[in-house]
Amino acid sequence: MTPASAKEHRNRVCLGIGRCFYENGISFNVATRPSFIGMVRSIGQYGRDLKPPTSYELRTWILNEEVKTTTTIVNDIKATWKKTGVTLMSDGWSDIRNRSLINFLVNNQYGTVFLKSVDASDCIKNVQKLFELLDAVIEEIGEELVVQVVTDNASAYKAVGALLMEKRKGLYWTPRAAHCFDLMLEKIGDLPQNKYALLKAKKVSNFIHNHQWVLSLTRKFAEKDLLRPATTRFETSFLTLESMHGLKQPLQSMFVSREWSNCA
Repeated sequence: MTPASAKEHRNRVCLGIGRCFYENGISFNVATRPSFIGMVRSIGQYGRDLKPPTSYELRTWILNEEVKTTTTIVNDIKATWKKTGVTLMSDGWSDIRNRSLINFLVNNQYGTVFLKSVDASDCIKNVQKLFELLDAVIEEIGEELVVQVVTDNASAYKAVGALLMEKRKGLYWTPRAAHCFDLMLEKIGDLPQNKYALLKAKKVSNFIHNHQWVLSLTRKFAEKDLLRPATTRFETSFLTLESMHGLKQPLQSMFVSREWSNCA
């Protein structure tokens, strides 16, 4: 095969892969995942006569084999817990039914294992019930294995952390760093000199994003999006303010432009 025909052949294959991504709304980042690269290599090694798996195969024996593989990986990590000790991490969140759920994960230098998810709607602000819940998870893992417990920095969790350290002398409670940063940003945003700036930035950002024509004009002048979504509300506010400061010149140019002056 000549270089030109090889390139053309590859282009046809890539177009087929791209079409699969576009039709099914698959994130482009999937193309960087080791599993995607491994899949493409496996198909190439098999050759053109490969019969693709059916939907039935994907939900039966293929899924079962992948569960076995994942279970083996998890068990290999769990086997190292006695040697290293572990950190128990809790992550609270709310689902679309507004239930307060807590994910429990166990971490050491060999990896993070998802333990379970618990509906804690009836105890999310009850110190005693939260303590009993976390204490039961520690008992499930093994008290001698848990070196550290990481939770949010909310007042209820602070009290729970104190109770855990009082009962189980071999572990430490640590507030989650990301939550601490978020609380710090909230306090910084409440300072008078910052609160007014954030409020004005929010008004400008809301105005731009609530009017499609203005948003289009902003993108024309700034050549990038103004809003910078982040994990938390306060982080998003400060990142958007930073973005607005960086785009100060294009924004000023937009609001004195002929397009803006001629707009009804």
